[in-house]
Amino acid sequence: MPQAPVELEGEEEYIVEEILDSCLRHNKLEFFVKWEGYMNENNLWEPEDNCKNARNAIATFYCKYPQAPRQIVQMQFNNLKF
Repeated sequence: MPQAPVELEGEEEYIVEEILDSCLRHNKLEFFVKWEGYMNENNLWEPEDNCKNARNAIATFYCKYPQAPRQIVQMQFNNLKF
């Protein structure tokens, strides 16, 4: 049976089991999310802003896939050599 959402800061949130992928769509970072207690057909692409409470899952994903797309801060971008 799927997990019920938890309430965080007055809003319902579902628990992220695992981040499966990442992509940049319209210059915005998105994560492909596996939700705890849900089947794979319920996996969704979620914008980075919707995944703020999934820091551990995101860190684990980037440890497994260090070359996966991610946002870079402006200061890092400015130091890139083209």
